[in-house]
Amino acid sequence: MTQQIWRHGETRLLFLSALMMGVVAVGGLWMGIQSHSQAILLDGIFSVAAMIIKLLMMLTALLTRRKTGKRFPFGYWQCEPAVMLLEGIFTFFIVLYAVVAGMWGLWHGGREVEFGTAVYYAAFFTLADWSFYGYVRRANKKVHSYLVHYDNVSWLIDAVLATGLLIGFGGARALQFTPYANLQVYVDPVIMMALGIQMIFPTVQILGPAIRQILGMAPVALHEHVQAVMDGFTVRYGFSDYVSGVQVFGRAEFIEIDILVAPDYPLQQVTELDFIRNEIAAALGSGDHEKRVTITFTTMKKWLARKYDTEERA
Repeated sequence: MTQQIWRHGETRLLFLSALMMGVVAVGGLWMGIQSHSQAILLDGIFSVAAMIIKLLMMLTALLTRRKTGKRFPFGYWQCEPAVMLLEGIFTFFIVLYAVVAGMWGLWHGGREVEFGTAVYYAAFFTLADWSFYGYVRRANKKVHSYLVHYDNVSWLIDAVLATGLLIGFGGARALQFTPYANLQVYVDPVIMMALGIQMIFPTVQILGPAIRQILGMAPVALHEHVQAVMDGFTVRYGFSDYVSGVQVFGRAEFIEIDILVAPDYPLQQVTELDFIRNEIAAALGSGDHEKRVTITFTTMKKWLARKYDTEERA
């Protein structure tokens, strides 16, 4: 199992990411309890959830490399948006917890926190989180992994969390030497609310693509690309009509094209039609995605898939 993990750049990055996030989780939970800071505890809880998601991503990466079978004839690509949806849901509930706990703390007179140790914790993990975020981002330029890209969003969130803690706790420490030292008790709940609010946008970034893929919404850009390619081939080879359909699950693009030709179409041999199939597949390109292209030829309209509604597509 370990050899299989470290054999591929993608799973290696995900495994290392999960390991490092585990360290952050332990540090956050321990320091949150020691300093009595719910904001640091929030960082620890988020890191625990992120570590679990990273392990699931790693298993998903291993699954997508398996051969198709009877139960999953199209592969395991649908696992990728499912894991992304799970990460988004986890993050959403953490956001909700942060905002509600922050409001509760303000309403009940604030919270005493050991800001001295909290500042050191925040400074260390601010540096560590931003460094690892940058490392993963650079490494993924070679791997081109959909999972690693969205996995790194959790490092961005955690880095911003740690930075927010550092700024907030540093400011609270400075308050000790001013006439406003009594306001220190409100710093922790205010930070909680601020961190929760700033996590909303990254949560939407994760949930949006995952929900669209699970619901089967065709990506407009890919659909228009396929249409542009097929419009050219229709003119070039004199097809009577065509219907195309696209779907994306994680890194896998599924493209189906039904081509209508006249009964007396000049190209009748399967080898001749295969030549056209190869040309179309090459014109569609490969990119960083796993492409599954199905192209059929028919002389009967009933075998064409239902056409898209042009207005709905736009």
